[in-house]
Amino acid sequence: MASRNDNVEARIERIVGTFTKWLNVFSAAWLFSVALLILYDVVGRELFSAPFHGTNEIVANSVLSILFLQLPLSILNRNSLRTTIVFDMLGTRGKGFVDALSYFLAGLLFLSIAIGGWPNMIEAWEILEQEGSGIVNIPVYPIRSLVVFVSIIAVGVCSLLIYQSVSRPQDFVSDSTESAGE
Repeated sequence: MASRNDNVEARIERIVGTFTKWLNVFSAAWLFSVALLILYDVVGRELFSAPFHGTNEIVANSVLSILFLQLPLSILNRNSLRTTIVFDMLGTRGKGFVDALSYFLAGLLFLSIAIGGWPNMIEAWEILEQEGSGIVNIPVYPIRSLVVFVSIIAVGVCSLLIYQSVSRPQDFVSDSTESAGE
């Protein structure tokens, strides 16, 4: 039975890892596209007096989206900022408990974002909310949806890390301590 549980655990970890990596790849491509858009806007504005209208709105909405798409992998890789003064004094179980508590609080934060953002997302879809200066209007409802759904994904990632921190703290304590000191 333990072998079957280990296989299920490994499969879940692999699926979550692959999915969060693809979110990160998508965010990197989005970031590259935004950089090209800014370059096009600056060159068009300075050389041809023809800026790309809507650049400000696209960039403003893209920053939040790119950040949220990168969060799950960052959390999964345990790349969070940590103060290690007290943490380094704890044993393996204590560090696992602190990690589990940290991921529980992070999960609550993302759950709050998802629950709090849900009504705004629904309303944005109902009215097809847009942002813009009049020349160009950018739809906001996909961005609101992205924030809600990536927050739900982050809750799942935090749940996985809570489980790992409680069930196998020895496997992850050295990783988080080493990466915190870099």
